[in-house]
Amino acid sequence: MQYHSKLNILNQISKVVNNSIIQNKLNNKKNIPVPIMIVITFSILLLVGPTVVNMSVFAQGNTANQAISQAQSSTQLGVCVSGTGTLISCNNLNAQNQANSGNNALAQQGGSGSGANTANQAISQAQTSKQNALCVSGTGTFVSCNNLNAQNQANSGNNALAQSGGSGSGKGGSGKGGNTANQGIGQSQTSNQNSGVVSGGDTKGSGNNQNTQNQANSGNNAAAQQGGSGKGGNTANQGIGQSQTSNQNAQCVAGGNTANSCNNTSTQNQANSGSNAVGQQGGSGKGGNTANQGIGQSQTSNQNAQCVAGGNVADSCNNTSTQNQANSGNNAAAQSGSGKGGNTANQGIGQSQTSNQNAQCVAGGSLSNSCSNTSTQNQANSGSNAVGQQGGSGKGGNTANQGIGQSQTSNQNAQCVSGKDAIVSCDNESFQNQVNSGNNVLGQQ
Repeated sequence: MQYHSKLNILNQISKVVNNSIIQNKLNNKKNIPVPIMIVITFSILLLVGPTVVNMSVFAQGNTANQAISQAQSSTQLGVCVSGTGTLISCNNLNAQNQANSGNNALAQQGGSGSGANTANQAISQAQTSKQNALCVSGTGTFVSCNNLNAQNQANSGNNALAQSGGSGSGKGGSGKGGNTANQGIGQSQTSNQNSGVVSGGDTKGSGNNQNTQNQANSGNNAAAQQGGSGKGGNTANQGIGQSQTSNQNAQCVAGGNTANSCNNTSTQNQANSGSNAVGQQGGSGKGGNTANQGIGQSQTSNQNAQCVAGGNVADSCNNTSTQNQANSGNNAAAQSGSGKGGNTANQGIGQSQTSNQNAQCVAGGSLSNSCSNTSTQNQANSGSNAVGQQGGSGKGGNTANQGIGQSQTSNQNAQCVSGKDAIVSCDNESFQNQVNSGNNVLGQQ
């Protein structure tokens, strides 16, 4: 089990939501109190178990840990040293695919003793690729030392949970404690690509890095909690997180010409239609209801390209990054209190994109169609935050914090030096689009 990678996945949930909403607050200069402290870094992933039904009539409590995990890791190294030419050599190709339709399902009923109901459920997918290629040729290098990576993740699995507190004096939903549910769905992709080409003659079609990452989630987190007759309250933490990271570095040095080489291309796509849903009904005791829900999408692309040629540089050392995020998932919570405890709900939806691009070209001859940076970032959210809170007959009040945030950052640097002409080179183009139709909806009584 890759526990560390799983925990890193779920850490992204709170980071993305918090960072995006903070950024959104700074951009809009509105004082929106959204402390989305979704601590989904719980120890969900310590045990993997089948579908579980827990019923306790003794003093001990009910505790269940359920996890579904998929992990893939690839490391590739290609080194070519030739006294003459290098042809169609030292190329790295990696393809990783993950698909999950499995579910975590659990029902817990507290007994008459002092035990509590606690459930940790997680679905995680993780992919990592490391590619390094180095070519050194006395003459020319052709179609060599290229890195190609493709990563695909699809999840339709759900986390489903029902908890009912008992009637004892202990920590069961009926006792001094309450029902606790931690649910997380995480997808993580990381790609690191490095290519270096040194040729005494020409370099053609070499040292290119291409990365494609796709994530799709339609899985949901669903929890129903009913408090017992004791002092215990209901607590639910739910998170859906998608994270993609791409790092690309390309360097070409040629005594002659450089053509169609040392280009970096990264495409990142994220789509989420999964939702977080929780229903909480307080017992007759003092315990309150607390729900923390978050949906986060994060994409990062870092690209560096450098070309040095004694002759001409053509169609080389260009950086292209495309990032797309789409969310239609919702956060929905219904809370009803009957005792002295209050209702608290924190809900957040966050989308974050970052692109850093650096290109440098030095040519003894001419430069054409080289060392340009192009970044395209698209974000679309139609997901909403919705909560209904009904206070009990006691002293507890209703508290709700809701936020939707979208953040895009692009940094581009290009430098060209040529002994002759520089044509259509060292251009920086950035396109950023944000669309939100999601709402924050709240009803308090």
